[in-house]
Amino acid sequence: MLSRRAFAFSLTALTAAFGASLSRRARAEEIVDGEEAHPIDAPPALEFRVWSWEKTSFYGAGSSAIVAVPKGLSPGEQLPLVVLLPGGHHNMQRHDKGCWGWWSEYRLGEIDAALRRGTLDDKDFRALVRPQELAQFNGSLHNVPYRGAVLITPWVVGRQLDPAPHGAMVAEFLRELVARAREELPVLPTREASGLGGMSSGGLWALHAGAACSDLFGTIVATQPFTEELVKPLRAAIEAREVPQRLRMVTSEFDHQRESTVELSEALRADGIAHDLVEYMGAHSAQFAAGPGGLDAMLVFDRALRGRELDGTRPLPVHDGLSSSVALDDVPRRAPPPPAATPSKPPFSPTWPLAAIGAITAGAAVAIRRGRE
Repeated sequence: MLSRRAFAFSLTALTAAFGASLSRRARAEEIVDGEEAHPIDAPPALEFRVWSWEKTSFYGAGSSAIVAVPKGLSPGEQLPLVVLLPGGHHNMQRHDKGCWGWWSEYRLGEIDAALRRGTLDDKDFRALVRPQELAQFNGSLHNVPYRGAVLITPWVVGRQLDPAPHGAMVAEFLRELVARAREELPVLPTREASGLGGMSSGGLWALHAGAACSDLFGTIVATQPFTEELVKPLRAAIEAREVPQRLRMVTSEFDHQRESTVELSEALRADGIAHDLVEYMGAHSAQFAAGPGGLDAMLVFDRALRGRELDGTRPLPVHDGLSSSVALDDVPRRAPPPPAATPSKPPFSPTWPLAAIGAITAGAAVAIRRGRE
């Protein structure tokens, strides 16, 4: 029989061991910014394929991409295509590593699984969600379940002070990528059913190269796009689009690109170019991409590429013979600018003006920007 002292010692040891186990589990679930991208197992609903190119528009060097195809498709069934471009530190990794960034760091598989589950919670948003936003997401999923898409996450080159040279390279590569996807994958072969997105520098290329490929992509979602000192060339690129697109930019309270992204939005609205600008909680981080940023992008693509509004209702007109496609050609390129460029309360309501955030938040954003790498 244990003495009182021995019992106390054993209880302390057991408690410490249990605490260490919880700590390890917490660390395992933690998202670390800037970690090296790496291969992971495919989530249950998806099948992974790895594509590679020995020679590309990226100075003649190679590239890689991860392709995720939903399982259980019916014979002849086709889905929308979503291409997601990597963040800045993924650009600096080897292409066969960096192409995994959306999966190993931004947790795209977990995002897809959460949306397929049909009910989201605070943990799915990495604790970066307000109650009304959570209710809006779940209301949309209740209206129309998430149906998924064929997902491709390629490696591309990084950003420059002048985005035009690398932007042209990314656009050329995207054309090759989409052509291959339409030949080898069960995707709808229309621009209305094809979407392009990206995080940080990937968001920059979604805006810049996406504008150059407006004949390929009907919907663009730029998540915390890198826009600092790039407002003028991005404005010009979007202005030069041959075909109108659904355009959405997503920022956050402490996004170090928030100020210039708002400036870009104001410039586009002054030009009469309709688009969405929404803001969530959080900083410019992998946690944001794995939470509200990724969930917003995937739900937007799920709706827009099937011709529906964000709440899953109100289907848009038939176009190109596809009853589920988006009638983008019916959307005027020029829309009268609103009184002020104020991003909406995400993800669906236009009632929360970003401009109402005061000087304290702006000062914090500047401080964060100055302290980043």
